[in-house]
This record gives sequence, structure tokens and C-alpha cells, in this order.
Amino acid sequence: MNQDHEPFSSGTPGASEEAEASGEHATQAVYLTQGEINALQKAILFLKFESEETASLLYAGSPLLNSVLEKVRDVSSFGEYAKELHSRPNEYAERFMRAKVERSYAEELAPRERTEEQKNEILRSCMYPYPVK
Repeated sequence: MNQDHEPFSSGTPGASEEAEASGEHATQAVYLTQGEINALQKAILFLKFESEETASLLYAGSPLLNSVLEKVRDVSSFGEYAKELHSRPNEYAERFMRAKVERSYAEELAPRERTEEQKNEILRSCMYPYPVK
């Protein structure tokens, strides 16, 4: 491992070693260059806001990928700028995401009933890191 890189740690400081040892929520330190952080952010944002494929919504709304996006933003050299940028609604991204979500509902072979609250939560999750207007 190259110790010259800043660590990207998904863990909580002070978490017990036992809790870190196994399962989906196990934490691992990862060392990424700023270039790798930028590439990871761009890939996730592309998946969310540029991919036309409705199947991408499975990942676009993923709480795990949203968590990765938040963590890499927080350790990025451009983190403060990104936080400011993402604190404001993005009308283009929201129109794009609303259309993609609606297309995915229309494509369902066995349409599911969803409450407005559920639909809003799906949209909020897919829209992260932007707030929904």
C-alpha cells in the first residue's frame, strides 16, 4: 500500500474491531489518488444523471453508492466546492431523473403500486447529491 495517498475510510472513528470484521457494513481503509476520486465521482454522477438506461436506476438510487459519493466528496480536494454546488437544486438533473423514473415505471412488466411518499423517496435517493426542488 502506498502511504503517500490520503486514506479513504468508510468507517466510523472508534468503531470496535469486532464490528469492523464482517458483513456488509464492515469498514476498510482504501487509499485513492485525487485522480481516482475524481474518476469515481464522475462515474457515479454519469450513471445517475447521464445514462438514459432505466436499469441504471437500480444503482442511481442505491444508498450504498450515495454513501460512497458522499465519502469521496468529503475527502476530495474539491469537496467544499462540490458541497456548495450540490446544495442547490439542479433543474436539468431533476427533469432528466423524473423522466427516467417515469419511464422505468412504464416499462415494468408487472406494475407496482407506489404511494406518492414512496415515489418521492425514490426520486430523492436517485437525485442525491442534489436536493429535490
